[in-house]
Amino acid sequence: MRILLVALNAKYIHTNLALRYLREDVCTEYPNVLIKEFSINDNLDRIAGEIFEAKADVVGFSCYIWNLKETIAVIRRLHPICPNVRFVLGGPEVSFEAEEFLTEHSEVDALVIGEGEKIFLELLKAWQNNIDPSHVPGIAWRKGEGIMLNSSPVKPLSLNDLPFPYAKDEDFTGRLVYVETTRGCPFNCQYCLSSTFQGVRFLEPENFRRMFRQLLKNGARTVKFVDRTFNANKRHALKILDIVREESAAFADAEEIRVHCEMAGDLFDAEWMDYFRNYPRGLVQLEIGVQSTHEPTLKIVSRPQAFEDWKKYIIEMKSIGIPLHLDLIAGLPAENWIDFRTSFNDVYKVEPDMLQLGFLKVLKGSGLRQQSGSYGLLFMPDPPYTILETAVLSHNELLQLHRLESILDKYYNSGKFRYTLREVLKLFPTPFDFYHEFAEFWHQQEWFCRQWQGKALFDKLWEFLHCQLEVGVNDRIDFISWPKIRDSLKFDFYLWERPSVIPDYLQDRDTLEMEKTDQWKRIQETIRKDACWEPIIPEVKKMDRRQWNRNTAVVHFMSDLQRDDEAAAESCWYLFYYQHGKGTACRYEGS
Repeated sequence: MRILLVALNAKYIHTNLALRYLREDVCTEYPNVLIKEFSINDNLDRIAGEIFEAKADVVGFSCYIWNLKETIAVIRRLHPICPNVRFVLGGPEVSFEAEEFLTEHSEVDALVIGEGEKIFLELLKAWQNNIDPSHVPGIAWRKGEGIMLNSSPVKPLSLNDLPFPYAKDEDFTGRLVYVETTRGCPFNCQYCLSSTFQGVRFLEPENFRRMFRQLLKNGARTVKFVDRTFNANKRHALKILDIVREESAAFADAEEIRVHCEMAGDLFDAEWMDYFRNYPRGLVQLEIGVQSTHEPTLKIVSRPQAFEDWKKYIIEMKSIGIPLHLDLIAGLPAENWIDFRTSFNDVYKVEPDMLQLGFLKVLKGSGLRQQSGSYGLLFMPDPPYTILETAVLSHNELLQLHRLESILDKYYNSGKFRYTLREVLKLFPTPFDFYHEFAEFWHQQEWFCRQWQGKALFDKLWEFLHCQLEVGVNDRIDFISWPKIRDSLKFDFYLWERPSVIPDYLQDRDTLEMEKTDQWKRIQETIRKDACWEPIIPEVKKMDRRQWNRNTAVVHFMSDLQRDDEAAAESCWYLFYYQHGKGTACRYEGS
């Protein structure tokens, strides 16, 4: 029997861990098993064509809220021309309301509910032997015109009994690869499917070592743990991170290796901080789900946490160079516009490297789905079940938050407007007010209808600020703050990339006139030739004059944006050095 396992990943660079577990679990019985991975952005006809040409007897799909629609569309293309092929779906998106799903999708033969390892193999054996799979636990399947729902497995799987998912040599260069060292979660968040089963199971650290070593050998440099709460057990987590450090050190390009972990902020302590201080910079990146700081909401979703108490650890981790992503969820029960504004500002003030603003997904099987009526939760009927309205947050307000999220990604999360945002936010009561007002300005100008290149984002921000000045909306944009805002925009503009043309609005009239003089050009040339750059930028020794000029820009500023003392108000010169498309700013200390 020929088996094909298929995943439609969110992006091309992603990989699917579940399929690799299944492949290794069934290949001893069915060596003719293949994996095909696509992207949801690929042409569905091409995907269906490749699956058809594989000539499989059974095709299994890994299903999630973000790929179910495309997966069903592919199966519907295949079913008429592959009447003898059995289509099996597994994954969290089909593990609830299974009978209803099979009733609505007659082209699907069976569903694997919950953990698919072991179950899938038993189903294949039943079909291979032409016997009724009624003895196989954890499946829903068709029997004649009826639909059968078998009982669940007696006990959950041990991670240490699962097959080694990366036994086959694959080239993971440039891919995002997933691993897991735990299943389950110590918390009971009602918006998450981890709340549907209790307990946490752990993979033996040395089993992880083998997996991680194999991935690095096969070119993986970005590895993400799918553990719901990586630091659920401190001793286990520290041992896993020890292994990451030890195995990464064996590679010449160790500085390119990064692992991404989701951790709970309220499980950090002084021991964690001591550990991170001695951990290699850039090797680990953390994602922390704050979700909300509104206590009544946190109580409803069964995830109470005292952000004010543990945010000190965020500040400390930032100071020692740990990249941090913090998550918020809009649309949670009992959190209205004002409450969410507070949550946003609370999290924004700790300045994470990325603030990921997501929207509640009312998942099948989740506690919030079952209680949706109690909290007035209206949500999309189809995946990904995004919240549309709550009892305290209108649909119009959620639309505004979607626009705010787009602006947040373009300006804050891009990391390209660090100095500009620092100055601009001084003009608004809170960060939330700036992003909201700016997003609504974009909406009024119909800018969301188009894709804008990076440099155009500077134009849009300048136009927004200038418009506020002209109509008198913000009287704090005065002749004192305006030059510094211009300087900050220009500084970020040069950091973006070496510009060939500078927008006029980034130059004051006096500077524009001075730049035309020979004296100005001589100053720039003197700064470029200064020997002070050799210890700061060692690459200068390998460049001739033309290369050095091509990879640098010398710029004058009315104030020093990298200082916050009295000297910050003094004018200064900066040399910007560009390498691999990224700019680095170096202040010129000469006279």
